[in-house]
Amino acid sequence: MLNDRFSEPFETAGAFTLERFTGQALIGNPLNDPAERVMWVYTPPGYADSGRRYPVIYFLHGYLGRVDEYWNWAGWRPGFPRAIDDLFSDPSAEPAIVVLLDAWTRIGGSQYLNSSATGRYEDHVVTEVVAWVRERYRTGPTAVLGTSSGGFGALVLGLRHPEVFGAVGSNAGDAYFEYCYPPEFPTAFREIRREGGPEAFLHRVFTRPISAFGPTSPIGQTLATMAYASCYGPIDSEPGRFDLPFDLEDGTLRADVWPRWLAWDPVRMIAEPGYAAAARRLKYLYVDGGRQDEYGLDVGARAFAAAARRQGVPVEHAEYEGVHADRGPRYDVMIPKLLSGLGFPAPGTRPSGLL
Repeated sequence: MLNDRFSEPFETAGAFTLERFTGQALIGNPLNDPAERVMWVYTPPGYADSGRRYPVIYFLHGYLGRVDEYWNWAGWRPGFPRAIDDLFSDPSAEPAIVVLLDAWTRIGGSQYLNSSATGRYEDHVVTEVVAWVRERYRTGPTAVLGTSSGGFGALVLGLRHPEVFGAVGSNAGDAYFEYCYPPEFPTAFREIRREGGPEAFLHRVFTRPISAFGPTSPIGQTLATMAYASCYGPIDSEPGRFDLPFDLEDGTLRADVWPRWLAWDPVRMIAEPGYAAAARRLKYLYVDGGRQDEYGLDVGARAFAAAARRQGVPVEHAEYEGVHADRGPRYDVMIPKLLSGLGFPAPGTRPSGLL
């Protein structure tokens, strides 16, 4: 076993267990995605012998994320599992269980919502995954953390289920939709029309090789727009189908669809009395973003924090120098903050004050 930090495989102080289970909420989903999912459950050093219960953090991946990619390295930066183990290898760190779950869909992501076009992913996470882990591991207070679309998921699930998640952390989560989504709509409009419609575009994606697929790829931007549309604009009377936010003839935003997207914007959600009341039940709420974020999600985090404070919701907000992909090191900051918010400060420290 190799021990050098920049080598694989590596020895861990804690333990990663690959778990499999079938989510009843995902059976028969419209995209025919698997109902059986895998997740990695990390237990910290000493877990097997302690007999105690541990706080648990659920980590939500971003759009195009999958559970098997957690182990990927980016240059000399190790994957998330190594970062987790490094964090909890420190004897001064408050130990915790971390669950790396999977909510991938055939078109790239679920936004962790229930949708007649993708499946019941909110139910899957909140009522199935959490209960499944609780039955098999010694879990205590629960937090949810995510990045990008996972940060959106953390915010929305926290606002909708404060009885489940006591602390919420969002790194560059989708928020203030006017800035983060519409810049890609013209590209999506052109690509969909070029292929002859939404169905023809998806057929191209699923059947033909794609060159340079990624966030700057026109195909990638179009697929992302369609994935978000499947979550925010499903046609409930026609399972598996969804409305695009723009008209395919003149390209303008659809007055009957775009507001349905905006209803899921965390900045708007936190302004609603019911969600604001739910947020005030949280023990801790954290949002951040990089100042060079290509999708303007640093501005989205700032807008969310301002809207939350107007509702009397305590929130910690931070910005850092970085682009959308510069998120790995943030977990070293965010996880201790979440644990402190749940009432588990590191030895010799006090919970950080809310800004």
